[in-house]
Amino acid sequence: MAVNTISANQVQQMFARNQFSLIIDLRDYYDYTRGHLPNAINIPTNQILDRINEIQPYRNGNILLYCQYGVQSVSVGKVLMINGFRRVYSLNGGLDYYNYPLY
Repeated sequence: MAVNTISANQVQQMFARNQFSLIIDLRDYYDYTRGHLPNAINIPTNQILDRINEIQPYRNGNILLYCQYGVQSVSVGKVLMINGFRRVYSLNGGLDYYNYPLY
């Protein structure tokens, strides 16, 4: 069971084809408000298990996770997969490697 790690370019291609059912920013709320990916919701890493029921409807869709450096998103992705989520993606290198506009 492995989380799919994808590059910023691959994220952009999937955005263009509207292939993500859910995008989760795992950073804290302050960082989220300073800029995030389009349509991303904010669920900080330390809240993911408390809020897992909130995202259950998306468990069969493509879910993109990202954090600042790409480490937490892989860890959270594994947690989601253990909890029945099927197609989980992590932004490789996190926002540090994302050279596209934030919202």
